[in-house]
Amino acid sequence: MNNKNLIIGSLLAIVLVMTVAFAAFSTQLSITSSATTTANAWCVGFDKTKTSTTSGVVATVTGKNAANTTMSTAPTGTVAYSGTACGTNYQPTATLTTTLNQPGDSVTFTLTIKNNGSLKAALAAPTLSGTGLTGSGLTRTKGNIKFTVTAPATTLATAATTTMTVKAEFVNNTISSYTSTETATLNVTVVATQTT
Repeated sequence: MNNKNLIIGSLLAIVLVMTVAFAAFSTQLSITSSATTTANAWCVGFDKTKTSTTSGVVATVTGKNAANTTMSTAPTGTVAYSGTACGTNYQPTATLTTTLNQPGDSVTFTLTIKNNGSLKAALAAPTLSGTGLTGSGLTRTKGNIKFTVTAPATTLATAATTTMTVKAEFVNNTISSYTSTETATLNVTVVATQTT
């Protein structure tokens, strides 16, 4: 019986020693790390601070009548920006609205595209859309108004800007009075992908 008590006591002592040894030799592994991200890693869009009232964004030419006299009603053009913004001032779509009155009228829109991200961008031809527009490639027409887009540069480095122009012109030369006032709207969307 004493041997049994001795064996049980020894086993308890061994378990106690192993528990203390384990606690003494075990260490806590602590890994501390930090990472930072750039909020604007990818951000390519139209600079929405360049509005219709900004010098150089909207340029108009008023048509002339048969006597080569400039007509009294000037064409107009406006720019608005939309789509999911990146950064504070950049959006992917510019909506251009123009009203033209007679042959010779035109409005040229100069749009600024900026790479406000930290990755180099490859620019492709923009996507064009709008209600009642026909055409293909970089040209769209509605009634007597024809939009012609000049594609931007093909690459855009980080923090770089480029411009894209869109010209809206009255294309019917047989109308001689300003009674043919027409309005058309074109949506232009930047197409950009990451490049090296």
